[in-house]
Amino acid sequence: MKKTLLLLTLLISTHLSLFAQIPTAIQCTLTIDQISEVQPFNVDHPSQEETRDIASDIFTELAAVYDLVNQGNSAGLTSHLEAIQLSVDAAILLGMNYSMFQADLDFIETLN
Repeated sequence: MKKTLLLLTLLISTHLSLFAQIPTAIQCTLTIDQISEVQPFNVDHPSQEETRDIASDIFTELAAVYDLVNQGNSAGLTSHLEAIQLSVDAAILLGMNYSMFQADLDFIETLN
């Protein structure tokens, strides 16, 4: 009986630790303004507006991805993952620093 309880406790704690490792919310904690400030160009640079739009789009799509993952619904992920990739491609083309999203991008790589 003691072995069964010990095994059950070990099994439950292992499952709980696995759930703790899965991000359930956006990992990037910067605001749009803070993201604008860490760009390689001045705050007054014309590319700042596009930077803000890209960051906003990434936040929106990441929120949708995390919501779907938290609900256990992987059916609707594809369109959001594609939109994130398009935003990352636009960021690269613009020369935007998007490293603040790296933890989130690493997580969504595991979903592919």
